[in-house]
Amino acid sequence: MSRADVVAAILGAERITAICHENPDADTLGSALALRLAVERLGKQAEVVAADPVPPTLVDLPGAADVRTLPQLEPDVAVVLDGPLSRTGSVAAEAADWLSRARVVNIDHHISNDGEGTDASWVDADAAATCEMMALLIPELGVEIDTAIATVLTAGIVQDTHTFSHPNATPRTLRVAADLVAAGAPLSAIHRSIYADKPFGTLALWGRIMAGMAQRREGRIVHAAMTTEMLSDTGTEPVASEGFIDLLASTKTADITVLFKEVDESHVRVSVRTSARADAVAITSAFGGGGHARAAGCSIDEPLARATELLLDECERELDRADARGR
Repeated sequence: MSRADVVAAILGAERITAICHENPDADTLGSALALRLAVERLGKQAEVVAADPVPPTLVDLPGAADVRTLPQLEPDVAVVLDGPLSRTGSVAAEAADWLSRARVVNIDHHISNDGEGTDASWVDADAAATCEMMALLIPELGVEIDTAIATVLTAGIVQDTHTFSHPNATPRTLRVAADLVAAGAPLSAIHRSIYADKPFGTLALWGRIMAGMAQRREGRIVHAAMTTEMLSDTGTEPVASEGFIDLLASTKTADITVLFKEVDESHVRVSVRTSARADAVAITSAFGGGGHARAAGCSIDEPLARATELLLDECERELDRADARGR
């Protein structure tokens, strides 16, 4: 399946439901908002759905205030953005009957996504962000990218490339971003909203997480954990941890960086970043997760201590594999 199949599916629909992955970031949200803005210009009905709240750093994006937790339109075409349907959290379960009556389309840039279970899919692992893909797709719908669309798409590219500092930012990424800025996207303001303008509570939480960081293998594995107690003590929500993994990954000796995020006493979410010497997907796929070689995630249904032990043991095995390959 290809981009042409996805374009045909969208153009052939009258009602479009754009679905974000759980714990929405700027890439999934920006892609969904851009799609809604674009298809509404074509006279179609559209909505954006996300199981979890929009992060505070993204609430000012055009259309973010109208995001729904479940579909309200009659089923037609559901476009799942920046991940497979299985990553949409409670939407997949609570809207299962609705989804069974919709044509499911998937647009994603994660190499671990095989498009299984969809009617049409476009997965481009060379794209730095799903928003980069959407910037290429929207003109094929016959819609010109204006300031609002450019703004939401730029937000996704900024977050997934850490403002073009990650190695996933390619010449095409930069060209796409330049065109979006030319269309009116406020690049500096978007960067500040995502990376610079932190509430005091967020910084207090980061301090607590940083205080508990630890290492293995002489600093080749660096890890930290966010607990529910930390959230309570600092008066923050789980979304406040967004971006911390990038700070942790700046550790000079680290080949593998891990952030454990305790959801409750028996469930932990995990974010993994790696250098070129290790594969983040190889680590997270052992727990049913996925993503990119340099950035991936998973969930583990175990208490924090046990999840930490299991994941870090897998990190050590990945380093052993990497060393055996001579990386």
